[in-house]
Amino acid sequence: MTAYFGSGEGVQGSELPLTFAPERITVLHVAFHEARTIPPSKRCGRDPMPITIKDVAKRAKVAIGTVSRVINDQPGVDPRLRERVEQAVKELNYRPNARARSFAQNSNSVISFIQSNRHLLHPFHVGVLQSVEEYCAEAGYFVLFASYNYSRDTKPAELRLPKVLESHGVADCLILAGMNYENFVEAVEELGVPYVLLKNIYTGDKPRPPVDQVGWDDVAGSYEATKHLVELGHRDIWFIGDTSYVWYKTRFDGYSQAMRDAGLEPRGQTVGLSDNLYANGHASMEMILEQGYPATAILAGYDDIAYGAWDALLKHGLSVPRDVSIVGYHDEDQAQFKVPPLTTERVDKVGVGRQLARMAIEKLRFPGKRIPEVSLPMTLMKRGTTRLLLREAV
Repeated sequence: MTAYFGSGEGVQGSELPLTFAPERITVLHVAFHEARTIPPSKRCGRDPMPITIKDVAKRAKVAIGTVSRVINDQPGVDPRLRERVEQAVKELNYRPNARARSFAQNSNSVISFIQSNRHLLHPFHVGVLQSVEEYCAEAGYFVLFASYNYSRDTKPAELRLPKVLESHGVADCLILAGMNYENFVEAVEELGVPYVLLKNIYTGDKPRPPVDQVGWDDVAGSYEATKHLVELGHRDIWFIGDTSYVWYKTRFDGYSQAMRDAGLEPRGQTVGLSDNLYANGHASMEMILEQGYPATAILAGYDDIAYGAWDALLKHGLSVPRDVSIVGYHDEDQAQFKVPPLTTERVDKVGVGRQLARMAIEKLRFPGKRIPEVSLPMTLMKRGTTRLLLREAV
């Protein structure tokens, strides 16, 4: 079961169901019966506002879910956070009613999939979410989806957090997907909510310990793709991708290592010429051709970049793969239906989703446990856009 919430800094959230597998998707409506405890000092005059679990969370500066776990005496809460919650409960004279506690103790746990700084229908993340939902449904867990847009420059304490954390308070564990930065992860840790992270498109100034995260081996994937082109006889192999983003930088590193191991000079157009991936691939290929650089093969940092480079080659009267071979990255669904089908490195989005879900459930079952990170292998899908380089006879 999956529910949907949208949220963002300065952006009004919306509840939009995704388009995949409609027969499996149900909107989850969860209502909490909160105690309406009124401090004795406020029981005169006009009707005062009742003290709720949200007030306790605000006073203690933690997530509502953390307050719920303390009140219900559940394990896995940091002692410092537990002390803050207990102090806030005492100061506010908050008393949860027995019915609410019984509901919390006997209901299924909820895992929130928070997709940050990515379009709601981004094909890769949709695939990961669908895999998470299927795995959790099999295990008897609910999944709550929330979209969230924020700036990396905002201080953690000043972030407008997703409503699933700020208002609803129903998430027992978080899956942080999409493009995330250090400030949001710090804010989540301060709230005391368990989480697991999609690793590859996370950006931070400090290295993360290799725990509680799932990703794939970008270095090995780009190395494999480059090695394939070298084995086909190519020497003038270019990488296209904006290396100001950490995931393209990692892929460029794998490409560069494979080139050096083959005794070849790495060549990259690594400056972003457009925020649009297709347009960046097109403009980068145009620049390489107009400068007169030799190029018989391209490794693109993403499939859409490959499509843009491909069309630029066609514009210049060059054929793929007769004149130039192209390898993409990610293997989105349309790659196999291009003419010819795109050779590309496949990221196992189903495997990524299942590992994220497995890890989140394990953190719920064993509170406080730090789980070793998982790095999934990649697969080179050899299709129609690469071929043996035919050299003219001397």
